[in-house]
Amino acid sequence: MIKGIDDPGLRAIFTGEALPGFVDPNNVSEKVDDEEHGDDDAQQIAAPVASGSYDALVAARLRRRAEDGRERIICQRCYTLQHYGRVDHPWKEDIVTDPRALNFLRYKANLMVVMVCDIFDIPGSLIPHLGQFIGERHPVVLVANKTDMLPKDFHEERVKMWMRRFTKDLDLNIKAIHLVSSRKNIGVRRLAADILEHRQPGQDIYMVGRANVGKSELINALLRISIGGSAHSVLGSHIPGTTMGLSGIPLRHFIKALVPVEGARPQDRHTNLYDTPGVFSNKSIVAFLNNQELKMALCSKRITPFSYILGLGKTVLLGGLARIDLLEGPSRVYITIFSSVRPHFTNMLRADELARDMESGKPTILKPPVGDSERLQMFPKHKVAVEHSFEGLHSRHATIDIALAGIGWVAVTGMFPHAKIRVHTPHGTGACIRPPLMPFEYEKISPHSSVDRKMPK
Repeated sequence: MIKGIDDPGLRAIFTGEALPGFVDPNNVSEKVDDEEHGDDDAQQIAAPVASGSYDALVAARLRRRAEDGRERIICQRCYTLQHYGRVDHPWKEDIVTDPRALNFLRYKANLMVVMVCDIFDIPGSLIPHLGQFIGERHPVVLVANKTDMLPKDFHEERVKMWMRRFTKDLDLNIKAIHLVSSRKNIGVRRLAADILEHRQPGQDIYMVGRANVGKSELINALLRISIGGSAHSVLGSHIPGTTMGLSGIPLRHFIKALVPVEGARPQDRHTNLYDTPGVFSNKSIVAFLNNQELKMALCSKRITPFSYILGLGKTVLLGGLARIDLLEGPSRVYITIFSSVRPHFTNMLRADELARDMESGKPTILKPPVGDSERLQMFPKHKVAVEHSFEGLHSRHATIDIALAGIGWVAVTGMFPHAKIRVHTPHGTGACIRPPLMPFEYEKISPHSSVDRKMPK
């Protein structure tokens, strides 16, 4: 294991060509050859390479290259992610699923935690009882990322108040909540100022959270607003598990963002900001998707919510990922869909037929999943995830959200004494009922012609 290299993939594994992070030992001396030290220095590293004890020399040479501002050496896995946005093996092989992987933070005395979650996947992107794993005494700044996916007119303070409802069972010492978009640098300067205010001298900073919430991209956003920080950016992608190991960046590279312009304090000379591997949730619907299907299901741009009429006995399907039935209640309710997966409306009998077709490998209009007959047959069967009875409280405000972990949510609006819905998902996981995040959005009208569409007055 080589330590101190800026590419977590290189640190991950150096033995076995079939494994991620592989680097051919025969090419190490050539790749880390340093022109300013000449052939003699290259010969010094060649001998340790031949004997298999080249770790320290490779690490030192790669650090020197980074400090000199030259191109970094990255592993094949990171190169493929960076240039092609994919991995050449199933992405689930690289993920961490047990939050106990963060237990080492409990035993550290002086640190600050930045917990990152996905505003589009609450509560799915929160780690329940996280304080039991990382310790309850550490100061925590909670960051809701990807706010650029929300409608432009969302109310920031209302969203923050809504998020505080979900922080009670985290067992954390939360100092502040921030809404940011690391991709578009929205709210990042305010976050940096707050971290600088709450952080004590000598404290390391650890980014923790679920997989694919944008921890690495948030680090890059902080580097972009730092003086000369962009040269030390880390790799991020839409594929969960991109960060394979603990990756540290000295805080001196965050001048102006996390370190005062006049320079680091003496206590901060050896402090770092660490990017930790994301803890993947097996309850997420995206756990069942391959690389191609991930691109179809995950939001990549701002969502425009549209409202539809869902009649009694009718069904709305979000691809093959979720199905919502209106079992009991009024003749119709209004639903507002916040997802990039296109909805399909039908009756429950037809929805059962589509499910049977997909299970038998026949192609359907429900996408994702996509692929041949074998892929469709392998896709998990739908099971009931939630059955929920509720009262409609307002004719123009949403009463509940049906949260679909990883792909968005559906808000239900209407005034009625009783209604009952049933939600189906793959293996019956990844769906829950929550208070509405954006209760006033139902007036948006779908541009698609449909008898089930909510028509303007």
